[in-house]
Amino acid sequence: MRKLGTAAERREQIRAAASAAFAQAGLHGVSVDQIARSIDISEAYVFRLFGSKRALFIDVVTSAFDTMTSLMAAAAGEATGVDALMRMGEAYKAQLADRQRLLLQMQAFAACGDPEVLYAVRAAFGRLWTRAGEISGLSPLQVKTFIAFGTLLNIVAAMDAQGLPVSWAEQATVPIPAALYAGVPVESPADSGGI
Repeated sequence: MRKLGTAAERREQIRAAASAAFAQAGLHGVSVDQIARSIDISEAYVFRLFGSKRALFIDVVTSAFDTMTSLMAAAAGEATGVDALMRMGEAYKAQLADRQRLLLQMQAFAACGDPEVLYAVRAAFGRLWTRAGEISGLSPLQVKTFIAFGTLLNIVAAMDAQGLPVSWAEQATVPIPAALYAGVPVESPADSGGI
């Protein structure tokens, strides 16, 4: 096994290898031994630093969500309202090109059958949602609309469907105009029965 530098450097190297592996195979599709061998360290060392495969998975998926949240907040800058949402949306679309982060987030949702993962993913997603609301100052329904369109972008990007010469893919990737968010009612009717 090779020498890797400080413990902090080793942790980052393990996180990078784990992010790549989990993005492709999910929580249950890769072993700690495979992750360790990919960077020429021992499985025991990974367990010593992270405790368990689940803890390592939670660490990297939480980081993926929190990085996305931070990038979106930075993109909004001092903007508020619909302008803030539009800026955050542009940053989000740009980050979808990071296929590893995208797939890692999708794998996080898929692993929510595990109670500890569920708790961590809820918390990370909740931070993203809350931050979008705080920055924009818009209604919960407007933030929900923004998040819903972001989820659609995730699905299209995960299928690598942008640019496909078929009508559904073209329709799914049409940019959302600012007027749509502005036109969403500030409050939704309690008895609407909608989603």
